[in-house]
Amino acid sequence: MGKFDTYNIQLKTLPIGESIVEYHLDNGFFALLEDVDIQKGDVNVKVNISRGAKQSELDFELEGKVVVQCDRCLEDMDQPIKTTGHLIVRFGKEFKDDGDDIVVVPEEQGIINVSWFLYEFIELAIPIKHVHPFGQCNAGMSNKLKEHIAIDAEDEDFVEENDDSIEANEGSTDPRWDALKGLRDDN
Repeated sequence: MGKFDTYNIQLKTLPIGESIVEYHLDNGFFALLEDVDIQKGDVNVKVNISRGAKQSELDFELEGKVVVQCDRCLEDMDQPIKTTGHLIVRFGKEFKDDGDDIVVVPEEQGIINVSWFLYEFIELAIPIKHVHPFGQCNAGMSNKLKEHIAIDAEDEDFVEENDDSIEANEGSTDPRWDALKGLRDDN
């Protein structure tokens, strides 16, 4: 028995019509995957299967959280996940995945393993920029970062409450932008 056999869907043995399969993806699931960005999580999955004679449609609903690294302070953070996915599975002579939403599985087996598809749906649901909510970043790392980069005083992702260094720089602006600020003020 393979480590991902739990995620096999026996399409050939399912009755024609509607079926539902549910999974709970926990840290164990993510630990089975090798060389991936997500190592921990807690995600519930519901797969609505509409099976026909030669083709099945799988609609995925995923909801939960995964642990990713904060882009700002590099600490682990919980990233909420809520996404859907769609996959069309056809029976054929041999397995074929073109990278689109269509997968061909051998008809004599009639089995599709959805583990990698589940991971991909989760990975694609993570925003490009993932940072802690305001005020929850590691304070020590945030202070070090502020020491070494120039930030815009209006950068809402970086402004912390009671930050004296930003308040001191609020009055100083680049004079080249003053004319453009006047345009904004007129509107």
